[in-house]
Amino acid sequence: MSNNKHHSDQPALWEEPTSESTPTRGRRRGRPEAAPPTQPTGPAEPQRHPVGERLWTAADVAAYLGVPVKTVYAWRSRGRGPKGFRIGKHLRWRVATVFEWSLDQERNQ
Repeated sequence: MSNNKHHSDQPALWEEPTSESTPTRGRRRGRPEAAPPTQPTGPAEPQRHPVGERLWTAADVAAYLGVPVKTVYAWRSRGRGPKGFRIGKHLRWRVATVFEWSLDQERNQ
């Protein structure tokens, strides 16, 4: 039953879709299964840098900070911005370093 006069073939918000109104190609029927409950982890441990942590590129830093990539390079050449380092010829930043630098910028304003 629909309460919409203009689209009588569409179900109302509180009606379940029927097999006639909903195509079934590639879709599962019924309600999605709930995620299994998570186990309590106990007291929080200090965060450590995991082995194999992904390092950020200049593009990653720029995207996070919302600035152009050229700005990240300009900051580095002037000794400003988050401290990065070279791996061979490639510049990289630790995520925690960029986060901390951005927090320092906020505190110092």
